[in-house]
Amino acid sequence: MKALKIITLTLIFPGLVLGVLWGVPAAAASDACLKVIPEEIFLSPALIKKPVSFTGSGFGPNEMISVEMILPPGLVVKGVEEGEDVGIAVADTDDQGNFTAAMKPMATLNWFFQVGWTPLLKPNFKEAKPIPPGDYKIRATGLYSDKVAYSTLTIVPPPKKKE
Repeated sequence: MKALKIITLTLIFPGLVLGVLWGVPAAAASDACLKVIPEEIFLSPALIKKPVSFTGSGFGPNEMISVEMILPPGLVVKGVEEGEDVGIAVADTDDQGNFTAAMKPMATLNWFFQVGWTPLLKPNFKEAKPIPPGDYKIRATGLYSDKVAYSTLTIVPPPKKKE
């Protein structure tokens, strides 16, 4: 036991101190970036054909990325426990740590529109409870590097119909 303490104090502890003194960045430090395209939307069926997409950089090479929408307190989303975030896209980075991803139609229908579903698994817009307009924080996380980047998606009210 005494030998273990001596090894720890003579080998490991000095390495930690030198790392701090030399300003080695912490492993959790992140230079990752995330961009939401477009940054502002209104909820419309057009999002199925032209979905919200994401680009990122600064993640680890060839790693899986999870893109999530952080739900604000008090927002109830069908099928999601309070305090949980919603996975809206996944991607793999290239060898430079860059990625692109887009929301799939099921994610748009379930999380933005909160549609109901018919017995034949068709979306039922009559039962839809769209999330309200507002600013939604989006997070991309590298599942191997633990690097994290944030951006914002703004949902605005739909334009008024012309009469």
